[in-house]
Amino acid sequence: MIPKTKFIIFGQGRSGSTLLKKLLNSHPEINCEGELLNVKDNYVTHPLLVKAANKFPYHFFQLRSAFSPKPIYGFTLLYYQIYQPLQVLMKLQREGWKFIHIYRNNHFLQSISHFVAMQTNFWHNTSNKSADVQKVTINPDKFLDWIKLLINNKTFENKIIENLDHIKIVYEDDLLNESRWEKATSRIFEYLNTYPSPVISDLKKTYPRPYSEIVENYTALLNMVKQNNILKDV
Repeated sequence: MIPKTKFIIFGQGRSGSTLLKKLLNSHPEINCEGELLNVKDNYVTHPLLVKAANKFPYHFFQLRSAFSPKPIYGFTLLYYQIYQPLQVLMKLQREGWKFIHIYRNNHFLQSISHFVAMQTNFWHNTSNKSADVQKVTINPDKFLDWIKLLINNKTFENKIIENLDHIKIVYEDDLLNESRWEKATSRIFEYLNTYPSPVISDLKKTYPRPYSEIVENYTALLNMVKQNNILKDV
């Protein structure tokens, strides 16, 4: 089946893209895959096919969509997973693809989430038992460099998406609280030209404790970014 509507969830990691993918897959007409260009997601496993997908992403995306079992097809693409993203996405737009820009306002917590996941190797939780990890310590210099890189990437990400017809989903406003899922996804379903439908997700809270209790030097990191005056959201 060739999908009548095709879309891309576009943004940065640790912004809620996995949750959004699962919510959209609740809809009977939608088949939303994960990060096609992330080897860990196992959409492409052979080394030669991985190289081909990265060299010819446009053709790879079109091929994946052609095998969709449902009339609406989408996948997640992170800003840094593709070379010359604007050119590729503009080409896809001309072919009728739509874009969902997923964004997380709090850069500090987004970065904390990244480092904790990296150190614990626990990225998502689909069981009823959260990961009760021991405390971790984050290298301050690496953390500061990461936040600066994240902010820089988001600047370019915003410049790309402003050239595309898109709908924006903000993690804090639309996904953080389950009570807001229906309103957020209803906007997306309308944008994708399909009917409203209830949504669910099997994702659970990743950690039973807040990051302020998991990260040993959480307060020191928070004070550091404030002193460097690089964030407005902490």
